[in-house]
Amino acid sequence: MEHDRISLLPDCMLGSIVSLLPLKDAASTMVLSRRWRHIWSSLPLDLDLDIRSRHKGLLSDPLNDSRVISAILSSHGDGAAPIRRCFHAGTRADCSTGDWVQILSQRRMDGSLVLKFAIVGARPPLPLVLLASAGAALRHLDLEWCRVRGIIPPTGLAFPNLEKLRLSRMVIPERLLNAIIAACSALRELYLDSVYELRRFVPRSRTLTHLYIRPEVPLDEISFRDTPNLEKLVFLFVDVWRLYPAIVTKPGLPSRVDLVLPPLDSPSFAIMPKSSISIVTTLHLTIKFSDGEELRKASDMLSLFPALQVLRILCFSSSSSEDEDIFGQWQPAADKIMCLNKHLKRVVFVEYRGTKGEMEFSRFLMAGAKVLTRMQILYSGNWSDKRISTQKDLICMGGRASSEAQVNFEKFSHTIHGNLRNVRCHVHQLCIV
Repeated sequence: MEHDRISLLPDCMLGSIVSLLPLKDAASTMVLSRRWRHIWSSLPLDLDLDIRSRHKGLLSDPLNDSRVISAILSSHGDGAAPIRRCFHAGTRADCSTGDWVQILSQRRMDGSLVLKFAIVGARPPLPLVLLASAGAALRHLDLEWCRVRGIIPPTGLAFPNLEKLRLSRMVIPERLLNAIIAACSALRELYLDSVYELRRFVPRSRTLTHLYIRPEVPLDEISFRDTPNLEKLVFLFVDVWRLYPAIVTKPGLPSRVDLVLPPLDSPSFAIMPKSSISIVTTLHLTIKFSDGEELRKASDMLSLFPALQVLRILCFSSSSSEDEDIFGQWQPAADKIMCLNKHLKRVVFVEYRGTKGEMEFSRFLMAGAKVLTRMQILYSGNWSDKRISTQKDLICMGGRASSEAQVNFEKFSHTIHGNLRNVRCHVHQLCIV
């Protein structure tokens, strides 16, 4: 009988070996022998439970997910070893969810806490004590489809190392949200996606540099008085025309402001009458390029953003005809649109197909944007070099207002251009609603 030589290795080496195993296999090493019993439980726990975990056999029944998580947390030592990363996504909250949440609140966190529940049924409650107890070591906090409740302790909250905070489809009181942000002394990125009942957003953070906000209900107030280092602000489907006076009269506004608008043909979105917004530097439009009327709306939209520097256009597929009569004479005078005269430097078409409407609008921008340096065409499908050359000639047929303007064609890639695709997914969800 051969000797178990691997068990003769020191604990540090055994721990390194076990840490490389999948979670289920790592936990199973506890039953090998007394020598191995404490190895896994003494390691930092990297708990990654998403939909892929079911394919690996870790989670076999969504209804039993809570019990599985409770068992893992309970068996992992006496709480001395930290939880390095907890990622729980896509599972349905049930009556047992509170059990493992309670266990988790008693453990020492070190790194990330990502809790995403399936968007069905009622949102499970997360006690504030869970966030408060994990706050000292967290660097990344991501919560989705839950509600945070609790009373702020007399000693206050502290998240000294938290750099990234994402809250999605959450229910959290305004006062508590602002208190959490103020307690993050290292916060750099903040994502607020459909935070319910949030109407007044007045963040206080001297370190915040990037803010992304998509409100669930119309905002009544938003202030940047206490965010002096904010560099980038992204509004997703925000009615900036309601907020414009409040925003521009307060200091702290970043130099870059992105605005993502719903599709131009959305019944809930009316372009005119609108006043011009001089704070937006990057605009995301969704256009179907179905007829000349939609192209006219798009050009009218450009006239509302005189300081626009970057224009990103998401091209939705359309069954429109290539008949010239459908488009007609839609082009306005380009010299009447201020951003084309002075500021627009970059245009990006995402999932460009080369339809009649797409070509007409790209040609209009090429012929009218006087400081344009780059037009990037991210095309869908497989295009030959000949087709790319033909499309480039058609776009430049009306001339170039800027001698520095370049047209670059590149195949759309989900890996490379994933962030643009994510914006498109947001728009698609809005269309469905």
